Amino acid sequence: MDGAPLGYLEYLPPGYGDGERRPLLVFLHGSGERGDGSAADLRNVFKLGIPQLIQDDEWPESRPFVVLAPQYGFQRGEDCLLADDVDAFLRFAVDHYEADEERVYLTGVSCGAIGAWDYLAEHGDGTVAGAVLVAGHAVDALAEAGCALGRVPVWAFHGEADDIVPKRYIEEPVERLKACDDPPPEDVRLTLFPGVGHDAWDPAYDATDGDDIYAWLLGHRRD
Repeated sequence: MDGAPLGYLEYLPPGYGDGERRPLLVFLHGSGERGDGSAADLRNVFKLGIPQLIQDDEWPESRPFVVLAPQYGFQRGEDCLLADDVDAFLRFAVDHYEADEERVYLTGVSCGAIGAWDYLAEHGDGTVAGAVLVAGHAVDALAEAGCALGRVPVWAFHGEADDIVPKRYIEEPVERLKACDDPPPEDVRLTLFPGVGHDAWDPAYDATDGDDIYAWLLGHRRD
């Protein structure tokens, strides 16, 4: 779409366009899915996570989200600092889609999760009502924002056997956020998958462990 700061994939739920504003869910891929946002490179984004579920027809039509999956480039993927890219894309998405501005959500895997934490540290709760972040770390984000990082509800997922982003890099920041009292966190959770390595996104997104991240997200609105 003209004006988009990044190339992206789009999923529109049944009934979209009827004048009702839908919740918006933005998915951030990992470093292995980087590209220039062209039609050819965007195919990489289908490799895993929510885009893969949608492509494989495993995404229930009852989920009401507009889903957008932007693709960031190789340079951004080197350090996963995506705050400015995510901010620009969210502003574009809210302006160009029939999105409920009280129900804008962010999710990401690996480098995308780190980038989402980076965004939350820089921009707080100005746009996002909740985030589900998988296999990333929050060390730098917590150092940047301190207890203010907990202003947005976050549910983090991680594999206990992750040897790419060891679990201590998410366990320790989450515990520090939970201990905050100025301000106290809105809702900070961490689910660890025993025996799972870096690929914690499959059980997180397909709800095989019984956790419904989608209902949890929809339970949060931005005032």
